[in-house]
Amino acid sequence: MIKIFTMAIIILVTTSLCFAGCFLDHFLIGCNQDGISGTADDNKLFVDCTQKYRHSAPDNSGGSTWLYWHYPLYYNIRYDRYQIGEPGFDVIGTSDPNRQLTGTADVDYRIIIECVSITPGFSAREVTLGVLLDEAGDSFNHSALEDKHIHLEYRAPAPSGETELQWITYIVYDELEKYGQSEPFSLVFVIDPPAGDLVVDGNVNIDDLAEFCYYWLETNGSKENDYYERADANKDGYVNFADFTLLASNWLAQ
Repeated sequence: MIKIFTMAIIILVTTSLCFAGCFLDHFLIGCNQDGISGTADDNKLFVDCTQKYRHSAPDNSGGSTWLYWHYPLYYNIRYDRYQIGEPGFDVIGTSDPNRQLTGTADVDYRIIIECVSITPGFSAREVTLGVLLDEAGDSFNHSALEDKHIHLEYRAPAPSGETELQWITYIVYDELEKYGQSEPFSLVFVIDPPAGDLVVDGNVNIDDLAEFCYYWLETNGSKENDYYERADANKDGYVNFADFTLLASNWLAQ
């Protein structure tokens, strides 16, 4: 009787946790980022990056810290590789109706998640769904998924997955063109990229300066937009000369 009662408690707790939300980090896809109708971004896609790097700290240092600007990769001895099972993707839900996609997925809109840049040898995948992103141009139809809450596993070969910068850059677009394309957004693993490396590749050069100019004097840097894709390098909410100084200090560095 005690065993049955204990098992019932475990099932109840587990079920409650599942419904309470996923423990893993996710990007949330939506439109109308400012949440105000009648503005230029009403029909433009964006990705809420609030959870990005939430679990950047090693497991033994407190969990949800946003401590670093990268995710760690953990060694898998069986396959001799480094990997981590987050972040994934989802859509903004009914709790945020002003920024929620409207209509029927894969009928009124078709959200495609595409890799535009990736470290050679690195990959993002979901094996059971046949999703594999390991080179620029790879993509999958998120709207066609029965469950929009998808987990991705990121893998890097040994030994580079232990010490070398790994990255993947995404865009999200609507193949049916109801919504405009999102801005590119990057995800970094193993080590922080150098300040100013906005077009992530381990270098700070003219491409990064052009990206920095795009965000120049923005005043709303936050976790949601990953501090303007790290243009707000000191995370004070503003893109200004303080951030330019950090970029300049790494100019042409690798």
